[in-house]
Amino acid sequence: MQADKRRIQTAVLGSADSEEPLLLPMEAIELDVFRHRYENDTFWCGTLLGGCGGQLTTKLYTDLL
Repeated sequence: MQADKRRIQTAVLGSADSEEPLLLPMEAIELDVFRHRYENDTFWCGTLLGGCGGQLTTKLYTDLL
């Protein structure tokens, strides 16, 4: 199965079948706080939300002008 490479903002905590959703940050300035708050957690594309069940990571995107 090919990995889903879409950028998403909705995830679940702990495992793919978790019922605990959270909203990933949309702005780069919010990412450091988010990473610190959830430093001991894992993020997943939740199967109960119709997702693929894969583990997610945070990635900082910056635009160079």
